[in-house]
Amino acid sequence: MAIFGNFKGTTQSEFQIGKNSEGSKISTGTQPSSGISQGDVYVDSSNSTLQIYNNAWVSVGSTLTDLNVDSGTLFVDSSNDTVSVGSTSSNDKLFVNGSLRLGTNPTLKFSGAYLDVTHSNGTATQLRVRDNGSGSDPIFKVYNASNSGEVFKVQGSTTTVTGDISISGNITGADTDNISEGSTNLYYTTARANAAIDAKLTGDITLGNVTSQSTNTGVVEGVVFQPITDYGSITNTANITIDYGAVNEAGTVPAIGDFEYLNDIFGPTGDSFTVSSLPSAAQPGQMIYVSDETGGSVMAFSDGSNWRRITDRAVVS
Repeated sequence: MAIFGNFKGTTQSEFQIGKNSEGSKISTGTQPSSGISQGDVYVDSSNSTLQIYNNAWVSVGSTLTDLNVDSGTLFVDSSNDTVSVGSTSSNDKLFVNGSLRLGTNPTLKFSGAYLDVTHSNGTATQLRVRDNGSGSDPIFKVYNASNSGEVFKVQGSTTTVTGDISISGNITGADTDNISEGSTNLYYTTARANAAIDAKLTGDITLGNVTSQSTNTGVVEGVVFQPITDYGSITNTANITIDYGAVNEAGTVPAIGDFEYLNDIFGPTGDSFTVSSLPSAAQPGQMIYVSDETGGSVMAFSDGSNWRRITDRAVVS
């Protein structure tokens, strides 16, 4: 077998070693354009690339249909268009059989609308953030759209949410028995509210001042007592004070027998009517004052049918 050589130190600047022009050889310097055979190797020293002659000079990578480094440390399968690390078999574009370590402050990007994390064999998916043994709680954070602040943070057993919380659907496994109550914004169930009211009504009841906005001033015409709910025993020392406000107009004492004085102090002595506006006499025993009776003003009473003057029992006219 003949060997073709062109070694450094000769008049040729290129370096060639291998068979003669009819066999494969390795060359550098100027890319060969003649005397080339399939499988010749050319090292392009200008950009440190390696090319293989396959009817034309092509990158060595385009001629490698499969690449198996160290029995699976790195495996490229061109027929399935997959790359595996630590394995020679994969159904995914990139498969890493073992842990994956990223460098300082790495970024994970995706081009779609969302990023799915699913289990490869269809079982339940579990996404865990765990400490590496330092003894510190791991931290999981979600930032707002402008990356200017945290909106969600989980650090150990503490979860922090900044802003409003919107809940869609039912919350199971939680009720007022196992949800801790805050110190400022409290919640009350019906049972707890009733219990608090009952506790307030036990013992003496203290009423504060009654403001003018909640009272009516003037003469008290009557007090109606409605049925009172039994709130328990009231001790002898319990007092209820009702303030109806100040008397706005003082009563004056004019000449004895003056009706205005009696009206100021006691109110009208009877309802006053005219003959044309007499009320119904259907209820017997009513008493009214008729101001324009034919014989002069007079007191009248109803007998169930008519209004009669008390002076002579004549029908009022």
